[in-house]
Amino acid sequence: MNETPIPLRDPAKAAFLAWLVPGLGHYYQGRTGKAWLYAICILGLYAVGFYLGEGKNVYWRWVSPFNTDKFMLHYVGQFFVGLPALPALIQATIHHFSPDSNFLGGFMAEPSTNVLNALLDKGKPYEIGLIYTTVAGLLNVLAIYDAYEGPAYGTGEEPEEAPADPAQAGAVQAGGTA
Repeated sequence: MNETPIPLRDPAKAAFLAWLVPGLGHYYQGRTGKAWLYAICILGLYAVGFYLGEGKNVYWRWVSPFNTDKFMLHYVGQFFVGLPALPALIQATIHHFSPDSNFLGGFMAEPSTNVLNALLDKGKPYEIGLIYTTVAGLLNVLAIYDAYEGPAYGTGEEPEEAPADPAQAGAVQAGGTA
């Protein structure tokens, strides 16, 4: 039984759409089952994490990556969720150039130290939310790759390749040993 490959539409555009909104690249390619699966799982995980962090766990800060105390490594993962995490980058960029600005009412802006300490004092939900939102972005990296490369084929039961020597092929077919 031969499997015919799915004709994928523009892989680069599909990968971009998969980053923009999880599942959108697969929907664009006509793979609606995967589109719904990725959208529900990735956006659901991100939403639960955002809720647990009370909306204060997705933010970016423009500092050197070598400044390990201030660098926001978790946002590097969150970024790959696409549009849901993009306001944090826009907010940080505007704040970097105009510290007195109040873009989007401070939505996804870096919380003050007092706010973060208060969230950490409540227990583990903030940290769990941070992990959920980061893992959602990292899972979307796999979805982006799938949108770009397409599905993997093969069932693991492919027939063995024929020997290169025709004399060996005849001997094996006749029931002899090589």
